Amino acid sequence: MRVQEVTLEQAVGLLLLHSVFDAAGKRVIRKGVTLTEAHLAQLHSLGQSSVEVAVLEEGDVGEERAAAQLIEMLCTDALAISWGIGGRANLHTTLSGVVYVDVARLEELNTLAGVTLATVPQYSVVHPRFRTETSHPRKGDQVATLKIIPYALPAPIFARAKEIVEGPALLDVRPLPIQRAGVLLIGAAIAHAQLRRQFEPPLQRRLEALNATLATVLAVEEREGAIVEAVQQLRGHCDVLLVAGQTSIMDLDDRVLRALRRAGAEGIVHGAPVDPGSLLALAYLGQTPIVCVPGCARSQEPNVVDLVLPRILAGERITQPQISRLGHGGLLGSVFPAV
Repeated sequence: MRVQEVTLEQAVGLLLLHSVFDAAGKRVIRKGVTLTEAHLAQLHSLGQSSVEVAVLEEGDVGEERAAAQLIEMLCTDALAISWGIGGRANLHTTLSGVVYVDVARLEELNTLAGVTLATVPQYSVVHPRFRTETSHPRKGDQVATLKIIPYALPAPIFARAKEIVEGPALLDVRPLPIQRAGVLLIGAAIAHAQLRRQFEPPLQRRLEALNATLATVLAVEEREGAIVEAVQQLRGHCDVLLVAGQTSIMDLDDRVLRALRRAGAEGIVHGAPVDPGSLLALAYLGQTPIVCVPGCARSQEPNVVDLVLPRILAGERITQPQISRLGHGGLLGSVFPAV
């Protein structure tokens, strides 16, 4: 595609580069339209004798066609397309889930001149939506928007864009199946009622937002044997176990983690580069994830639980490398002064 200024007589059939406005500032011809004799009459009445146009060259792929082909290649069974104008198309989730993005391929795609794909942040939780008056679905949360900037892409750029997009999904939504969660509260017997009041409501709200139900809550004293027995008792009654205590876990040799090892838990990770929530601990008892939540889980404010729980419920096995990467963006809830 090339841009040039032509006389009105030469402009028929070419694409208008910029919108045209009258003396009152009202738009009379929208950019991107294919100019006709009627448009030229309008331009002449506005005192124009020439106009800037976009001229497509051999092999160029128009913005609408390019956007349509790329968005259809990006779409998966978990996504639905909504169409915009001017080379824009959007993707919306069709289910409750966690967004996964191949960031390296996304960045490569966005290096191509004229191609832009914007997504929600990695690991965002998205949901389908329903009309308030009925149970009929409407467009789910938006996951991405594709915009072809020029009126056409050169054939080599379009071909490279398709190469980047094809193959494994560049972005997708991993579903959040309905799961049962158990909560194990650990502390002095006299504190059990208080622990329930502090932890149960916020954890329940978080779980419900992630398609999970709080199936059972058990409180035990902070004795290693009692914790082992409780973990083994809860194991068969939940898909994920959340552990909260009167005091947070301070060390890999903490009593709670010793008890988890005795119960058969493996892959224990303690500590996360997240604030609030640095005292997180994770483990797996067979296929059952165990999340030892720090005290900040009593709050509804964003904390480390909101970073790891959606991914765990979506089926990702979280290990030390994934926890270490939380440091980038791990300072949650900070307010930065305006520059």
